[in-house]
Amino acid sequence: MIAALFLASVASLAQGFDEWSAKFVDKDARVRRDAVIGLAKLDELRAWEKVLAALRDPKPEVADEAQLQLGSLAGATELALLYGKDALGGKDEFVRLRAAEALGRIVEAPDAALVTKALADKDAAVRRTLCWTIERLDRAGKWNGGAGSELADLARKDKDVGVRAAALVALAEVDPTALTGLASLAADPDAQVRAAYVLASRALDADAAHARAAAAIKDAALGVRLVGGESLALARDARGARLMVEWLESERELRGRWRAVELLRELSGLGHRLDPRPWKAWAASLVDGPVPEPRKSERADDERSVSFAGLPIRSERVTFLIDLSGSIWQKRADGRTRKEVVDEELRKALESLPATTRFNVIPYTSAPVPWQKSLVGADKKNVAKALEWFVARKDTGTGDVWSALMLALADPEVDTLVVLSDGAPSGGRRWNLGLMRELFAEHNRFRRVELDAVLADASGRLAREWEQMCAGSGGRTIAIELR
Repeated sequence: MIAALFLASVASLAQGFDEWSAKFVDKDARVRRDAVIGLAKLDELRAWEKVLAALRDPKPEVADEAQLQLGSLAGATELALLYGKDALGGKDEFVRLRAAEALGRIVEAPDAALVTKALADKDAAVRRTLCWTIERLDRAGKWNGGAGSELADLARKDKDVGVRAAALVALAEVDPTALTGLASLAADPDAQVRAAYVLASRALDADAAHARAAAAIKDAALGVRLVGGESLALARDARGARLMVEWLESERELRGRWRAVELLRELSGLGHRLDPRPWKAWAASLVDGPVPEPRKSERADDERSVSFAGLPIRSERVTFLIDLSGSIWQKRADGRTRKEVVDEELRKALESLPATTRFNVIPYTSAPVPWQKSLVGADKKNVAKALEWFVARKDTGTGDVWSALMLALADPEVDTLVVLSDGAPSGGRRWNLGLMRELFAEHNRFRRVELDAVLADASGRLAREWEQMCAGSGGRTIAIELR
């Protein structure tokens, strides 16, 4: 009887494998994505081999799904797949990148020697992701392989600044004592490395972390000041609160002042705005030691001198990213296209920008199409040129929001991104918003650029995904109707 049940179980698994394998080569990407999920649930070696192969699928919904499912890998034989020629050992750098990220979510400890060896990958994005992976694994108690010397070397010497920053934070997770030998990086010429040192210093004792954060809020780079202010807020003590108020009073960038206010609101439960005087009075009333938990949070409405489709713009270094794919070209009941409505909303926003603002506009479909290579001043001439250019855009196609975000984030001057979209990615190499949220947070953690979103007729599920992604950067979302 037992033998019969066993044979039936084996037959059932074989049937499931054959069925999912047939769907794995279907022309419809949605069917292939379902096949990836089904194969992963079988949890057997031959099924995992197919899931791994899906990392090369040309459709992002399939490849993203494979990347996510690989986080469920367990067992030495199955885990070995991630180090082979179809993953970390392969020729395709994007496949290696996907495998490097998936390693950070696996349920068992990996082969630390092989992961450490892969830190020498020729692609900077893969090296950076592997540093992040080691950091995540160690935090989850799944890293027992050291790699301290390799991470320290990357932090000091790598040619890519993102790799250096990620290696520094990973080193602080693996071996906080090693930071003492890298103290010079606190004054590194690159702001992202300096920001990473502030983040890494959170692994030190409270006094050392406080001293690093106190110095950071006086840094020349906004991103470093933001990370420093957030570190002070995490401590939830009176000395940090007083320094945060000093930061607000001295901060020269609008984005920085609003971030200081947001952190002070969370710490105090008060609803004061940009004027530092009431904040100074609150800080002066605190006794040394922990800040008391706020009894309630006061309602805090922001000033609304400038807005885009109803979303207040709290920055003077802003890029607008506008999704021109699909539904934006549909006609409304009044005969206008949704694009024409967006034209008018953008006009109102740009014409209201203070002259001190610097801005850019990046519409996107299957690729981003920037108006300028970097931010420009919001004088009347530039605003008129930007509007004329955007109104004339007739681009159509799928919506590659990930490439648009990465292009906008590459401008070192920008501190705020405002996206207008129906919420659904439909092109490019990234599709899953949950995965995108984690990847964006990692790309942005040494910059702290605010991501805001205007969601046009988005579903509740998509709205929730965007809310989480924006909130991770200190940003906000609003919902509008363009129908």
